[in-house]
Amino acid sequence: MVQVKSCIVRDVCAIRCDSLDITFENAAGWQQWGPQEDDWIQIYHGGYDTGIMYLNTAMPEDGKYRILATSLPCRARNKKFKSFTGKTIEEIMRTCSMESGMEFSIYGLNGKTVIPYIQRLDEGCAAFLERFLTLEGAVLKCVNGKYVAIGIEYAQKLNVTQTIELAPNQDGVQHVRNSRHKKLTIITPHAAASAEDTEATGNLHMILSGTVPAADAVQAGRWARGKLLHINRKSESLSLDTEFNPGFTAMVRIDITGSTDASGEWVVDEVQHDLIELKTMTTLRRCITSIR
Repeated sequence: MVQVKSCIVRDVCAIRCDSLDITFENAAGWQQWGPQEDDWIQIYHGGYDTGIMYLNTAMPEDGKYRILATSLPCRARNKKFKSFTGKTIEEIMRTCSMESGMEFSIYGLNGKTVIPYIQRLDEGCAAFLERFLTLEGAVLKCVNGKYVAIGIEYAQKLNVTQTIELAPNQDGVQHVRNSRHKKLTIITPHAAASAEDTEATGNLHMILSGTVPAADAVQAGRWARGKLLHINRKSESLSLDTEFNPGFTAMVRIDITGSTDASGEWVVDEVQHDLIELKTMTTLRRCITSIR
């Protein structure tokens, strides 16, 4: 009934959710269908599957019909205050997933770990879980109707899915490296603890005081390590523009070989697939194993 004019899929982790931007010819046909907020859309192409996406916005544009969808249903963005006292990571994720009408999974974290206290601060479920999981050294991935918590250290140890050889001055490659923080300290009325990156040069030191509700030194130390890992992994990125590569998805392991400074172990952080032009743009983060 309609022809796909353009189709861009973004596969991400942390801060944002996956998204779909698709434009069709024959706007009249789509208006007749009458798509509604949170209707399901799923794209399959060349071995790639977006999983369930929820319609966010639909609009006619110059005789065409454009649909924006995300992996997070609209109701999951409802903001509220809520306190969690003496709940496990699993219990916190279950509460948020039930409110959002989603399921949940946990990889690379001990779901039975008890969190003495944490508060949801006028946030949607996904925004709260993202902030909380950052402290635990994990990322939140919203995919196929599910909240997925993925420990970064766990992801860094996964089997390599692809090995890519890069040449010096290769087109479509951008490698950026900035200074890492050497140390991060969490200070609360109940505890204080620090984490250190043993491979960082310089003396960048971040202090979080009064913003992280760690109840004891063990929790403060775990959260300091998790937060420092999140911050330092953003210090180095590798961007690749390639032909369509359905094997690139967020949080998979990639090895880079060749005679460039980018050689080593990486985790995919963000992917943009153009399913009409058959192009892929990928951002990777170098694996960091030196947080103590």
